[in-house]
Amino acid sequence: MLRISRLLVLGLVGMITVLSVPAVGIQVGLYQSNRWLASYFTSAEVAAAAVPTAAVTPEALFQRGLDLYEAGSFFDAVETWKASAQLFEKQPSPLNRALALGYVSLGYQKLGQLDKASAYLSESLHILENSEPSQDAAGDAEIAAKLLNIEGTFHWNRGQIDQALASWQEAEQFYQRVGQLKGVAIAQINQAKALQALGYSRQSATLLRQTQEILKTQPDRALQATGLRNLGVVLRQLGDLETSRTLLQDSLSLASDDEAVRLIRLELGNTERVWGDRLQTVGRVPEAQQHLRAAQRYYRQAIDENGGNDAPLEAYLNLLNLLIATRQSDAAINLLADVPARFELLPLSRRRIYFTINFTEQWLKLATQLQLTYLSGLSYLDVAQRLARAAQEAQALSDRQAKSSALGQLGRLYERIGQNADAKRLTQEARLQLEGLNVPEIQYRWEWQLGRIADQSGDRSLALNHYEAAIATLQTVRSNLLSIDPDVQFSFRDDVEPVYRELVELLLVAEDTRQPEQQQLEKAIRLVDQLQLAELENYLGCQVATVGQVRTVQDQTAAVIYPIVLSDRLAIVTRFPGQTELSYHETAVAKDEVETVLQALRLDLAVPGRTPEVIEGSEKLYNWLIRPLEAELQRSETRTLVFVPDGALRNVPMAALFDGEQYLIQKGYAVAIAPRLELFLPGETPAQLRVKLGGVGVPQEIEMVAFPTIAKLEEELGRIAQIVEATPPLLNESFTVENIKRQLQQDPVSAIHWKTHGVFSSDPSQTYIVGFNERISSATLNELIAAGSQGGNQPLELLVLSACETAQGDNRAVLGLAGLAARTGTRSVVSALWVALDTPNTEFMVRFYELLAQKDKTKAEALRQAQLALIDEYGYTTPYIWANYILIGNWL
Repeated sequence: MLRISRLLVLGLVGMITVLSVPAVGIQVGLYQSNRWLASYFTSAEVAAAAVPTAAVTPEALFQRGLDLYEAGSFFDAVETWKASAQLFEKQPSPLNRALALGYVSLGYQKLGQLDKASAYLSESLHILENSEPSQDAAGDAEIAAKLLNIEGTFHWNRGQIDQALASWQEAEQFYQRVGQLKGVAIAQINQAKALQALGYSRQSATLLRQTQEILKTQPDRALQATGLRNLGVVLRQLGDLETSRTLLQDSLSLASDDEAVRLIRLELGNTERVWGDRLQTVGRVPEAQQHLRAAQRYYRQAIDENGGNDAPLEAYLNLLNLLIATRQSDAAINLLADVPARFELLPLSRRRIYFTINFTEQWLKLATQLQLTYLSGLSYLDVAQRLARAAQEAQALSDRQAKSSALGQLGRLYERIGQNADAKRLTQEARLQLEGLNVPEIQYRWEWQLGRIADQSGDRSLALNHYEAAIATLQTVRSNLLSIDPDVQFSFRDDVEPVYRELVELLLVAEDTRQPEQQQLEKAIRLVDQLQLAELENYLGCQVATVGQVRTVQDQTAAVIYPIVLSDRLAIVTRFPGQTELSYHETAVAKDEVETVLQALRLDLAVPGRTPEVIEGSEKLYNWLIRPLEAELQRSETRTLVFVPDGALRNVPMAALFDGEQYLIQKGYAVAIAPRLELFLPGETPAQLRVKLGGVGVPQEIEMVAFPTIAKLEEELGRIAQIVEATPPLLNESFTVENIKRQLQQDPVSAIHWKTHGVFSSDPSQTYIVGFNERISSATLNELIAAGSQGGNQPLELLVLSACETAQGDNRAVLGLAGLAARTGTRSVVSALWVALDTPNTEFMVRFYELLAQKDKTKAEALRQAQLALIDEYGYTTPYIWANYILIGNWL
């Protein structure tokens, strides 16, 4: 074993809570090996034997606590560290006792008992702050660094990201003081995750590059391989999949130890799995399948290396999950039979309990998929017995969190087979186990499960109560659940979104043929707003500040429409101008049919010559969505329709809805999209816009992607400059990140107009605009626009992206545009949904600014009339040309 300071190992453990895998059932099955966490930058040799009684010393007890922690026996680790702290009290130097108390805090953090964790951490830091310096200044600094790591972890677990970042920055300073580069790397990794959670993606990436350089200085190849592997894991969590894969492959080339090779292959499989799932989500199926096949290959290699006797168990479970997800049933059945014998040999620990829970979850998925009650030698009763035994093991470990997870999963099994009474009892017990613990990411699951059970039992009132409790719990951990933990973040659609949608569906169920009550309608649209905010935060990887709930819209000509796609109907909640009460309508149409029509319509709109198909699809959508509102729209003299669209509805330009004779904009309605109204409060546009202009029109090839010529670049920008106050444009070679940043920082700006290629997607890594010889990523774009708005102090009024598009096949691509606006505080964004033709695009943009310069025109009305000009004046009657443009945000 590599002999390094035991104190350093302890400091590394301070990172465990930050980087370790959350409770089973919340993630999508991507297990990471816990072994590297407790032995970061070591060769992971742990002495499992108990310390002989005669040899009990505070140091030996301290190490025993580490061994117990590593084995997942957190309660025993806490008690052992307490005993160690008592013995250290008899020694002259108090710092070792402070460190032991710090690790008592860490153990309680792992157990979810944050009140106790806080008390022990406070005592530990008090000792540190009031101790006289010893003769070993380097040792003192090292202990201080370890305690600051633990303090950062505590703040992280409380969702206090700013404070966590400050603690880890201070820890890095202590490591720097003693020249402990390994510790510096750890502190930087922790800081990078905090920076990412706070929305500083670029700073996070810069810091991780520094960490990579530190790792390269390590002379020991095995040590370097381990460090690169861990850094690759962190980068995967932060969403940089390409760099993650590169670092993991570099790690593989340095590793010689069989165990290290297997663990690297496991992590390569995890990175490829996340990559494949992400691409599948945005509709890039062929590429997704390549990555999923690569993930399967890496998992197989991790298992089969040297016969597979010592293969990481995580590889079996991750491969099993992947085989089930890709419907490779025969292979999944064969693997399912092989897994239990492997993890059941593990010693009693939280790790074994969670492997049991995860295994049973995979068994249930496959049994449900194949509609079988007996699978791989196991029946439902056998699976239930395994979970009951796991709950007993958790009881033996005094691990209430693990016990809750086992009981909750057992309740889920009974829910699945329709034994609701038993399911309810077990789920209630699972929730009860969490009292006094701070693990809302588990708690919301059991509240949600109780809501489903009550709904299935016909108790709608009780179901609503449980669902609302689950939503309230989710709200308290929004940043942790959606921004910090990458596995939870990735499973947003499976583990978070359904809670909102199922509750909305419950609220919008009419009883006794009556319409839902006003209170239910208010709750429903509030939930839609909350869901859209959660989606934005999930997309951005950070929290978005809100400005309070919008109860009324001051624009007396605007109707705000919430179309909500439910399982068997399209619900339409509307707030008409001048009315205090919400209106409710619904159209009986299955969700699958709605999504099929929307998908076909979006594809047809983006292809020239498909106007007949567009008319057919848009008329269907009009009849479903607008026809029920026609009478009230006319009575209320509505002039602007502000849609807060749900799901795939976001990617269809509502202006193109067809009533059989006219399109919606021809009926006199201006149209805007305003996801999450709290983020896009309507307000009048300044009388005079000051616009920064720029773009790239020359053909380029960047990262093996060809971007064709944009023919009308200089003409468009020149004509706009004659209409509004504008600075000299940055054209072609001048349109670079550095030049844009310099220009935007020089003087205030209220609007930006960029004409360049770009793509907006629900995958931030696939969201960018094109600079000269570079792709400007979404993170960099955020920072540039923030610079233009004086760091967010003066929100940008308008961002126009001429020649950009949203990703084809991605039902949530508009999130990229909405996310850009929300993150930078931009009040309005105008962009195209698909590739625009040069000549009509330029004419549209010029007319839009001409109309906007008129004091009586809102942005939405200027957009409408510019579209009508394309139809009536220029003869571009096909929706492919004129329906391309959307306005997101403030429509006034």
